[in-house]
Amino acid sequence: MNTAPTDTAHSLYALYETLPNEVQQAFLEELMQKKHQELEDLGFYLACKEAKDENEFLTEQEQQAFIDSLSQ
Repeated sequence: MNTAPTDTAHSLYALYETLPNEVQQAFLEELMQKKHQELEDLGFYLACKEAKDENEFLTEQEQQAFIDSLSQ
């Protein structure tokens, strides 16, 4: 297994943590502006993966509410 991407990601995050708060904030703002959809998609994917891993599935009513919300 190639751990280089994971190691690189960890190193970049460690670097981010060393930045002053105002630089972290500016970085996050720019990231949200330029990669909003990718972040939203990733958040949805991770939430779905966690629900699947924990066997937490939607009820029929929750499924219908979700489907209805997509058409808005």
